Amino acid sequence: MSWIEQRNDGVVVLISVRPRASRSAVNGISGGRLRVEVNSAPQDGEATRQALETLAKAVGAKASDATLLQGATNRHKVVFIAGVQVDECKKRLGID
Repeated sequence: MSWIEQRNDGVVVLISVRPRASRSAVNGISGGRLRVEVNSAPQDGEATRQALETLAKAVGAKASDATLLQGATNRHKVVFIAGVQVDECKKRLGID
């Protein structure tokens, strides 16, 4: 699987979360995954919540459109974002 894959009603994205960053942002591809940096600590699911929110915002979706499929306690996560297309996501993120 590529770092992003189209599904009927949205996309599945492989991400790698970097907690305690200086700011929350999507920062390119690293190790076959989209790198999402968040400024929160990996405690009580806060980094995961912020990563989903940051990713959704970066691709033009609402935070509520992003759902964690795998990786609740891991830096490597699988996320589903409803209502978006692969090409649109790549364009918004500036990644081919």
